[in-house]
Amino acid sequence: MILVGTMKETSKIKLYIDPPTHHFLNDRLFNIELCSLNGDQILAPWVFLHKFFTSRGISVHTADFLTTSSTDEINIYISVGNINNYKKVAKLSNVIISAFFAMECPVVEPTFYRKMPHVSRHFKRIYSWSDSKSLEPFIGEPLRLESFCWPQSFEKVHDAIWSKKDRKFLVMINANKLPCIYWQELYTERLRAIEFFSRTGEIDLYGVGWDGPSYKLGKTIIPATIRRITRYLEHQWDKVIPDPLLAAARRVYCGPAVSKSETLGNYTFALCFENMILKGWITEKIFDCFFAGTIPIYWGSPDIEEHVPSECFIDMRRFKNYEELRSYLKSLSEKDIRQYKENVREYLKSPRFRPFSKDAFVEIFRRLVEEDTGIRLA
Repeated sequence: MILVGTMKETSKIKLYIDPPTHHFLNDRLFNIELCSLNGDQILAPWVFLHKFFTSRGISVHTADFLTTSSTDEINIYISVGNINNYKKVAKLSNVIISAFFAMECPVVEPTFYRKMPHVSRHFKRIYSWSDSKSLEPFIGEPLRLESFCWPQSFEKVHDAIWSKKDRKFLVMINANKLPCIYWQELYTERLRAIEFFSRTGEIDLYGVGWDGPSYKLGKTIIPATIRRITRYLEHQWDKVIPDPLLAAARRVYCGPAVSKSETLGNYTFALCFENMILKGWITEKIFDCFFAGTIPIYWGSPDIEEHVPSECFIDMRRFKNYEELRSYLKSLSEKDIRQYKENVREYLKSPRFRPFSKDAFVEIFRRLVEEDTGIRLA
């Protein structure tokens, strides 16, 4: 039975969140001043979560603040894609190993997914963007998973950017990276798309790392010194015999995007390919386009239309090649383009968008805190 808690009761609850990297420790995960890192206000959902719980008397910190505590405290530990610390945390007193959120996609960090069965034996809940059946080739066995949608920092369009006219044709914003494994991945497909549209100079490319060879993702046991030497040799080889796809990308490369929204707002269309084709794997990429009034050319989650109406984006799966896609884009009238944008505006106002909202994200945390403590939050 869950009882409504008073402020005195909720003050005993301490929520500790282990961020995916050390860059967000020391409570930097909840620092509004850092919201511009890696995207437009990417930390806004965490700031929103922090405000929700602290207003109810529950302290929220990153996991580096978690130490042995008094017996009357209820410490709840949640890991956001970090599997390095939960065993150590489990040895502390009065700690509930509550939930683990799988954040990275399998082609980027396959070793992480092979460890998931062991991780699942320690946490009460495992959350994923995808489902057990879709992830089983990477995990190796069925696993009980709870679903979540990655929260977006905004809930409506950026009016000034969304209304911009005189836009250029096509853009892509991505870093120059390659996956750890090449199965159902779309990293290399991005390169092929850039190469096609670079032939006529109809695409602008933004991101980091395009002035050198692609950076290979994934953990490795190779010593750092060897990795640095290897990277140096790759740079030298690239100068002598550059990859034709990378050479094409450099011809249209415009540098880093200081603001995704501002950059996207200068274009009518954006190539919006997820890192891989996987059910439920819907990241911020398509929503970044929506907020800026840019029409996304989407390829990724095969069930995308269960979450986002098909009239809000251009589905790359409809076209047999990039020539066919280009013909379609060129055929669209200003009225057609306005209709796509209006469809997006209506979608963002609709209940279908709610699973991607900050409110829905906080509700997940609220529910698990209530279940773990038996205290209902007002």
